[in-house]
Amino acid sequence: MRVETPWIYSPKFDLAAIIGPPVAITAVVLLWGDRIAAIGDTPAWLWILLVLGIDVAHVYSSLFRTYFDKEEFQRRRKLYLVVPAVCWLAGIAVFALWGPVVFWSIVAYFAIYHFVRQQYGFLMLYRRGEPVGDLSYRIDQVAIYIATVYPLVYWHTYPRNFQWFSNFEVLHIPVVWPEYVFRAVYILSLTAFMVKELNRWHVTGKLNLGKTLLLVATASAWATGIILFNGDLTFTLINIVSHGVPYMALIWIYQYRKRTNQSHAQNKFLKFFQIKYVPIYIAALVGIAYFEEGVWDWLVYREHANIFGSYTLSVSNTALMILVPLLTMPQVTHYVLDAYIWRVNKKGREEVRAVIG
Repeated sequence: MRVETPWIYSPKFDLAAIIGPPVAITAVVLLWGDRIAAIGDTPAWLWILLVLGIDVAHVYSSLFRTYFDKEEFQRRRKLYLVVPAVCWLAGIAVFALWGPVVFWSIVAYFAIYHFVRQQYGFLMLYRRGEPVGDLSYRIDQVAIYIATVYPLVYWHTYPRNFQWFSNFEVLHIPVVWPEYVFRAVYILSLTAFMVKELNRWHVTGKLNLGKTLLLVATASAWATGIILFNGDLTFTLINIVSHGVPYMALIWIYQYRKRTNQSHAQNKFLKFFQIKYVPIYIAALVGIAYFEEGVWDWLVYREHANIFGSYTLSVSNTALMILVPLLTMPQVTHYVLDAYIWRVNKKGREEVRAVIG
């Protein structure tokens, strides 16, 4: 057997930081899921780790790929200036016209779309160099999409004891036959993927280990968090860790690789991306996340005075109509810009390949 994976950086890095997190957290839930589900309120230390350290932090990690990188910012200046403004104004319009329930539903479904697309993007990175447009490519596409979409269909069909966002409930599918159809496609697609890859291994002696493990890790994490277990904390653990950690790692390693590219030698910002500065990178993300969540808690939620202090302020409904979309603007901007900075069409592949290889 000859492993031929176009690793994002290296086998050790990818297995530890990209593929490893969903595998590790899924294993934790499979082993101790019943005990985790029995936990009532999330302990403060775990909330800090998951929400501040990963969930919110990963949103702001994209700053290091976009706004903080002067070279990149100048290259797409108009995009990076217009998108936040449009997201904020659109949020105000939705909140004003249809209220918080519709607003949070739209944000939540946009988040779901973003999560699905991230796994698709990772799979496309791991199949760099393979033919595009043939049957193998189509099987890969269907397999990675169905690995995430089928658990979502299951969630929309059967009641689950967890939420993606507060003030949000998924739209209920009133009949079960769509779930049966998607289940059949799910089984057939994943089987077709594995048969295809095993046949390629048998015929050529080559195995794209990264792509295969990424699909298995994605399918396992989503099925475990949504279908096998029905607890809020088990869902939150898998959802946040399997999505956030790989994203922060991808941002860092992309800029690290970009630093070693001679065409970016004049970009002084990239000197930050060295091993010795990783703790500063993490601390900066957590610090920004702490500030944002503190504002949320002081002005909107008022749930974590033990973490942020009891500096609660009275905010009118009119002010909330402006404030809530403003506070969600970084998150929504992150979703929108992700469609550009990791674009997997021909132009986007060339941009990413110029750095990753």
